Amino acid sequence: MSKTRIISRKEAEQLLTMEACIAAMEQTLQEVSAGATSMLQRSMMPQQKGNKFALMAADNQQQGLCGVKAIVFAGPEAKKAGTSQGIVPLFDSRTGALVAIVEAECITAVRTAATSGAATKVLADPESRTLAILGAGRIGRLHIDAVRQVRPIQRVQIWNRTPAGAESACQWARQTFGLEAVPCATAQQAVEGADIVCTVTQAKEPILQGAWLKPGAHINAVGACAGNARELDSAAVCRSRIYLDQREAALRDGGDLAIPLASGELDQDRIIGEVGQVMLGQIPGRQSEEEITLFESVGIAVEDLSAAALIYQLACQQGLGVEVEI
Repeated sequence: MSKTRIISRKEAEQLLTMEACIAAMEQTLQEVSAGATSMLQRSMMPQQKGNKFALMAADNQQQGLCGVKAIVFAGPEAKKAGTSQGIVPLFDSRTGALVAIVEAECITAVRTAATSGAATKVLADPESRTLAILGAGRIGRLHIDAVRQVRPIQRVQIWNRTPAGAESACQWARQTFGLEAVPCATAQQAVEGADIVCTVTQAKEPILQGAWLKPGAHINAVGACAGNARELDSAAVCRSRIYLDQREAALRDGGDLAIPLASGELDQDRIIGEVGQVMLGQIPGRQSEEEITLFESVGIAVEDLSAAALIYQLACQQGLGVEVEI
């Protein structure tokens, strides 16, 4: 009987570095656009106390692995005990063997930021130095790490619903990366003058207005992952050349796009294609220093699969995890 490697949260966090995950997401986004992956769209099941149980299944022909992220997104009561809880079981696509079970919480957070980093690398102005973060939670902080790895960021402007959160994130950015970090009283103050803007909130209504954006800005829209929720107003979307992580998922679960498309405010021609197509040279990316680019990221199952596969590969190389017979 084959053995299954179980990889804990502590081990997963140790192995999944931002640099390695950005490279993995670059490869994954290209595989998505090349048709080398298959996935089911995210399925969400409401539970008690505001929790949501989510399933995200995928298969990667290049890696010979398939799996599913099964995770509970915590409601208010569950959050008191920590963040979202989940696992990614990995199966050998050829033999059906269960090769690993990987803790999923860090996968969700790191691959989200790493995917934005990969998109920023091909869409943002190469001379971008000022970053705006709207939403100073863990994923917001991870976006600072991801973006600074692909652009010469010197200054970060942070807004959060609670001012103490913005101040804490600024202190962390100064101490961890030596950046000039400024807490902002309003989202507008954070966005004005920023070369790159990352929206990483749980907002249901727009927090970013298109009128605030400077010419040449790049946006990573991350927080709105349901068709009825949005972080960007219609002006921000309509001013942008729009790129997606995966077309079907983004048009279904990205309220930033779905809402203005349904109202007729957004023209389909503004949606250029998937960012993986830019990486493959199939469609153009940024065309001028003045245009605004938008990466609409709703998070897709194959990203979780690739991050879990990377953790599994590194765990095997370094002898981490516990092997058991199941």
